Amino acid sequence: MRAVILDACGTLNLVASGQFTSILSVLRHDWYIPVAVEQETQTYRQPDPEDPEQLVKVPIDLAPAISQGLLKRCACETDEETALYVQLAARIGDDGESMGLAIARCRGWAVLTDDKKARRIATELGVEVLGTAEILRAWVETVHPLAAELALVLQAIERFANYRPKPGTPLADWWRKSTGY
Repeated sequence: MRAVILDACGTLNLVASGQFTSILSVLRHDWYIPVAVEQETQTYRQPDPEDPEQLVKVPIDLAPAISQGLLKRCACETDEETALYVQLAARIGDDGESMGLAIARCRGWAVLTDDKKARRIATELGVEVLGTAEILRAWVETVHPLAAELALVLQAIERFANYRPKPGTPLADWWRKSTGY
């Protein structure tokens, strides 16, 4: 199993899917969330119970995934990780992405991010990069949900996390076709 660090956008997208624990469990990676990312990902959008057409912020609850052992917290543990974290924070301006990339680089782990700048820097650092679409496609190939269920999952990510792969990026066509648009 490979170790994969979730950044804030990746965490938000997977939580918004409504299949967070399913995705983490069936893909069988060692999933990690840096403490700085956990601090950044406090809420996501869900329908207002009183007016489902409106979206309201609700707390993200990672406790079930953590208590089931599907997701582990991590932080910089060595001088090398801390130094790279500080360097990246100055360059990127985001603590979560910086901590995740520093840990991934120093430990040889992959990172899940859809942020263009973070993906570019990860590539420069030699860090394997995964995207939300890639993770969802792997989940689909493992779970084999019905087309209608998959469409709902992808539409939930679009609506509640405001994410859709940009045209021309890997798996953008698959995503678009799978959502039914």
